[in-house]
Amino acid sequence: MYLVTRPESKQAASANAFAQAGLNTSVVALQRIQHAPHATANVTEWVNQHSDGILIVTSTAAVDALRNTGEHTNTQLPASLLVVAVGKSTAKALGAFTGAVISPEQENSDGVLSLPHLRDCADQRILLLKGKGGRTRIQDTLLSRGARLTIFDVYERKTLAAPTLSQPMNWEALKGIVVTSGEQAQCLINEYKSQSLDQYRWLTVSERIAEQLRQQGIQQVSICPQANDQSLIAWIKENWE
Repeated sequence: MYLVTRPESKQAASANAFAQAGLNTSVVALQRIQHAPHATANVTEWVNQHSDGILIVTSTAAVDALRNTGEHTNTQLPASLLVVAVGKSTAKALGAFTGAVISPEQENSDGVLSLPHLRDCADQRILLLKGKGGRTRIQDTLLSRGARLTIFDVYERKTLAAPTLSQPMNWEALKGIVVTSGEQAQCLINEYKSQSLDQYRWLTVSERIAEQLRQQGIQQVSICPQANDQSLIAWIKENWE
């Protein structure tokens, strides 16, 4: 059995994907995504003013916030706007707004920052859509490169009062733990302190999260370079099955 963390909105889809792949998995939701409607209302205004700018969208949750804006304004993103997605799932979700989305092969902050348009971005207008309290590597690096950066925190992760599991956990049969964000990893560690989670193998999606886990005393940490369900499933089948 594997334990996989996912936000509440993605729990059912991930549980179904792992089950169809023949992997016995309990998907645990520790957080709920809450959109910030007042922040997303500014997206259309920014895009209209800077249609030759760059829009960076960090997650499917940020796309959902953008979708809330679009439902009220029926606005499509202009073709002149360069749209960058952190991850293929986010790029696919953005297809509702534009036919051209750039997504790096390396689905994380470093992959985005390595894109040619963002390596040389001095004086470039850029809008970053992200979650409140999320990673700051992208914004810090873009600012250091001289970008004229605007940041909208368009959603917030709220910790659930109690975790929900797609099926009951059998801790004795647990073969590995999968976490795709540092925040969810910390929530999991806090929630299951009595289970000595440092005894298990962990799989995550970046060296940053892996180092965070090591600082918590977890030494068996592997990295899958992509965070979508199919990539995680393929990695587990190749390395842990």
